[in-house]
Amino acid sequence: MPVTVIERAGSRSWSIAQKGVESSVQCTYLVRWVPSSSEAYPGDATVLGDANLPKPSTRAPAALHNSDAWIKQMICRTVTLTPESSVPYAWTVQATYTTHLDPYVNSGRYIRVSKSAADRTLGQYRTYTTIPTDGTVSWPPADMGGTKLDLHGTPKPLSVATETITLEYVHDRSNSTTTPLEPDWATFGDRQGTRNSVAMFNGTYKVGTLLYKGVQATLEQECWRLIHVWQFDNLWHLEQVPCPNPTGQPVLAATGTFNGTTGFMQTVLVGWYQRYPTLANSLSMLPADVQDALLKSYPVLTP
Repeated sequence: MPVTVIERAGSRSWSIAQKGVESSVQCTYLVRWVPSSSEAYPGDATVLGDANLPKPSTRAPAALHNSDAWIKQMICRTVTLTPESSVPYAWTVQATYTTHLDPYVNSGRYIRVSKSAADRTLGQYRTYTTIPTDGTVSWPPADMGGTKLDLHGTPKPLSVATETITLEYVHDRSNSTTTPLEPDWATFGDRQGTRNSVAMFNGTYKVGTLLYKGVQATLEQECWRLIHVWQFDNLWHLEQVPCPNPTGQPVLAATGTFNGTTGFMQTVLVGWYQRYPTLANSLSMLPADVQDALLKSYPVLTP
């Protein structure tokens, strides 16, 4: 059953997209079945399943990529077959090959960063003028000093600015073998629940202010779409904790004044508490070109 597959000259149509959007090429082939002697037509499914025809989820053929490293990454996504009415047992085949990967190294790695502002409520027992360096405190803490604000052990609510920061990029897991090149899941897990040990996002966020919440991941064919999540806290994620008595209530003394009246009960001992004590470098777990993209602006503006 001879099946011929010929690419039509000049049929390639390229679409080079911006970073983060698939680039593609569409190729057109002429496919024809020619019987030998009295051979009966084996049916469309057999002919169109011929090994030489392009098929979805296969790599670009050698005739297309010509050893170009970027084009070799392309994968056939769709194949459209249209019968040729003027020729028996012949089809025009259009195959579309695409890739998520960026075509030009000098354009920088695709990343997307988003920020969402919010706040949290701190139970404030004391005023403060200084904050522990990098938000790191020992346990049990020393009394933090400051002016007492609570009444009968009830703290005042204080709004603390927070942000949720996400960093998105694409990781290609394909390889020359059947073993995928997976992201560094183990390191992502180790970093979860730690605060940043180095300034991040071009120095915008100081040491200890970013809590790494983990990664959201979606497998899209040959690529993982990764979204790393950090929580910024303008008070280094610190809390004020009163020293409790044996029943778990704050130790109180009649030291407070309210509206000219003295003798209100107030908390005696209050210290800083850090529920995320570990500092770790969550920047180093990112691919080098992602780190580089965070520090640069593309395209560079010509003076």
